[in-house]
Amino acid sequence: MRNLITISRRFRSQQGQALVVALIFLAVGAIMIPPLLMLMGSALVQGTTFENRTTGLYAADAGIEQAIWYLDPENSPLIPGGLPTNTGETRTLPGISIDGRTVSVTLSYLTEDTYQIMSTSTSPTETISVTAVISETFNNYTDILNHVITSQGDYIIQGGQASVTPTTGDNTPIAYYEGPWPNINELSTFYYVNTTPYTSATLNLADYPAGVPEILRLGTLDIVATSNAVYTLQGDVYITGDTLIGMTGSNFTLDLNGHSIYVKSNTAGNQYALRIGGKCTLVGSGTIIAEGNIEFKPNLATSLSDYIFVLSVNGKTYMQPNGNFYGTLAGSTEVYLQNGSVTYSSPFDEYGNYKIDFPGSGLSHFWGVITWSIS
Repeated sequence: MRNLITISRRFRSQQGQALVVALIFLAVGAIMIPPLLMLMGSALVQGTTFENRTTGLYAADAGIEQAIWYLDPENSPLIPGGLPTNTGETRTLPGISIDGRTVSVTLSYLTEDTYQIMSTSTSPTETISVTAVISETFNNYTDILNHVITSQGDYIIQGGQASVTPTTGDNTPIAYYEGPWPNINELSTFYYVNTTPYTSATLNLADYPAGVPEILRLGTLDIVATSNAVYTLQGDVYITGDTLIGMTGSNFTLDLNGHSIYVKSNTAGNQYALRIGGKCTLVGSGTIIAEGNIEFKPNLATSLSDYIFVLSVNGKTYMQPNGNFYGTLAGSTEVYLQNGSVTYSSPFDEYGNYKIDFPGSGLSHFWGVITWSIS
């Protein structure tokens, strides 16, 4: 009994210790919280700065592509003062505004068929300049189109779930392709469209029932539809960020109509620069290119008279189509066909003209980037 009384007294004598512990925690918190808040604030500032610089770089790069567009003989008369033709001669191109940034571009003549382009993107907080030297090139990459599968690496056909035709002859799949392969600068300048940038990250095809015009999107893009209908490309689509097509929303049919979708994103690894999902049904002939990985899972309503060219310039092309694919699959590191049928069809129409637009396919030349730098 005496021991119990002693223990009870000891507990009663410690009634103030909880306050001491609470005060210690408050003191520690007072020391740690301000630096933690400063660190969080710095991270937010850095994230905003990175996003602004990325957007500024996209805008400056768009200025480079626009200048290349002006070099086309059909567009050169639009240059104030005409195309420069003497060494050191410079022209200031019409200014453009992208995402609240003013982009100014100058074009300088260096030597025959070689120009320097300086594009400067200016916002209230920063200025980013991109300088490129370009030259006319005559590379022809159409041999890539001569195989049902063309891969600079290996190709994998899931046994029992996928089929490829032909298995013999000139158009059979080819692994470790050693022929000419385009680089991203060449293709980027080839497919760039000179139009007012599309400002939204979502493109609703239902807004274009009469046909989808040329689209230039500086950033990511999600292509969807809110009504089930056939939407026809009336121009090329050029996107600088990761792209989704038919991953959400309503089912729809997209008629490529001989045009191109180019995704200037090099996302690789286990991620994809371009994903085409089962909400989309593809018809017609056309070109689908991404600089990084492609996940191709649309429905297909194509026929042997169509030709679709799918190319991952630097990554892998992962195929899981629902339906019969006619054309060519190409990928730099790998082409993986998990299910569906892939059949080679001719890229030529009945008159001997190419059904798609690709360097060498009926166009004698294009502009290639020799050097590209940021300042």
